[in-house]
Amino acid sequence: MHRRPAAKVPAPGPPEGGTPAFSGRTAVSGVRWSLSAVLARQGFQMLCAVVLARLLGPESYGIISAATVYTTFAALFLDQGLSSALIQRPEVSRRAAGATATVNLMFAVLIGAVTVVLAPWAGSFFHAPGVTALLLPLAAAIPLKGLAITPRAMLSRELLLRQVARADIIAAAAGATAGITAALLGAGYFALAYQVITTDLLTALLLLLASRGPGPNFHLGEVRPLLAFSMSVFFTDFLAYFSRNVDNILVGRFLGVLPLSLYSMAYRIMVVPVQLVGQTVNRIMFPAFSRAAGDTAMVAGHLLSASRVVAMLAAPPMAYVACAAPELVHVVLGDAWAPAAPIVTVLAIGGIRETLFYITPSLMKGLGKGRLIVRYEVLAAMVQVGGIVVGLQFGLLGVAVGLVGFGFLLVPVLLAIQSRLSGRRVRELLGVLMPAVHSSLWGAAAYLALRVLGWSAPATAAAGLLAFIIAGAAALFLFHRKHLKLFFSQARSLFVRHNGERPAMTEEPLVKEEP
Repeated sequence: MHRRPAAKVPAPGPPEGGTPAFSGRTAVSGVRWSLSAVLARQGFQMLCAVVLARLLGPESYGIISAATVYTTFAALFLDQGLSSALIQRPEVSRRAAGATATVNLMFAVLIGAVTVVLAPWAGSFFHAPGVTALLLPLAAAIPLKGLAITPRAMLSRELLLRQVARADIIAAAAGATAGITAALLGAGYFALAYQVITTDLLTALLLLLASRGPGPNFHLGEVRPLLAFSMSVFFTDFLAYFSRNVDNILVGRFLGVLPLSLYSMAYRIMVVPVQLVGQTVNRIMFPAFSRAAGDTAMVAGHLLSASRVVAMLAAPPMAYVACAAPELVHVVLGDAWAPAAPIVTVLAIGGIRETLFYITPSLMKGLGKGRLIVRYEVLAAMVQVGGIVVGLQFGLLGVAVGLVGFGFLLVPVLLAIQSRLSGRRVRELLGVLMPAVHSSLWGAAAYLALRVLGWSAPATAAAGLLAFIIAGAAALFLFHRKHLKLFFSQARSLFVRHNGERPAMTEEPLVKEEP
């Protein structure tokens, strides 16, 4: 839909009349700020979670886990995929953006009110009255989340990721401080409410200030052109939520909040590296794929290089977590959480698969393949829910094994989708992933060999990390030297400044791949 120039959303950086080009300089800045934001947000959230877990113990922390399952589900309905549609469209008018903000806010207020009404039902569902009490203050944060959606989308579509990152970092730090302080003062599981409300309030205020609107309006007809794409995104997000959270729902319902606490903490440990790497890359690659749509060669270059970076950054840490789970749980969480260790191991293995293909949904969304996204998410939901239901018959560990084992059945499908959209053979796609996996296996073998010495948990974790790094690096150097050189070249181009200037790769695309 074409608009008159006066109707377009003003942007400080990009040229008027179009979407900013995804140049090397823009990409470098975006990667740095996105990485900083994800590092800070995940770091502060994990710090707060660990402190609460140690202070409250598994039983009380289970209340937080159950309430989080509900609030994550409620947040799913805030956006209806409209933010993705704003980012994906070549042009967006200020009026359309303001109308989208109105829709987001209306749904947020409605969902907050519904949460208050459903809070007693949620407590009954999880057989935990504390869930009801905790959901009441959390309902107040839902409208705050709605306020932040459109400003975040408009900043992201213009690749103004520094402003987004600053808001996320400041809000995450303040929220973690509020939550930890409340826990130390005896707030119990209500510490989560202090953390969430503080984080969401600051995020909304900072993003609104950075984006300078657009202000809400009632020209709701402007939203209609966004609906076709947004509804497909919303439907797939709903399926993704269902397939990725049904394990928590079923564990909490049928096994209780204590097993849910162990499972959700294990899942949180697993998901931090996944989100740290995956979200950082996806914040850049979604708009990058959107701008490259129609140029298959550029799409393939983006995909191959981003996949290499993701694999090298994510697979080794996840493999280390899988090996060191007993020691890490003992050191970080304490002996009360020891039953979570085998679950951490299984989920970390699944996390490797999850991270390696985390970019595929962004690839589909960026190229506007709404129907393909729907078909894949339906299949993924069926497969993973099937694994969870089968595993539930064997207890908590069975749920983890079922989720991970059935999840690996999706790998051929994901490779086929990447091959179809990028025009590259599956063998090429696997070629950028396997060196990281191979070196991780060598590192895992070194760690497990060192464990037989029977040292204390802190000593084993520390010495095992060193052994893991040495063995993995040796495998890369001996067997995958060319791959390692490419990875370092791309990392240096993205993250290293020279004599205070921009990195050398400023006029090239972010992920230019060799033929």
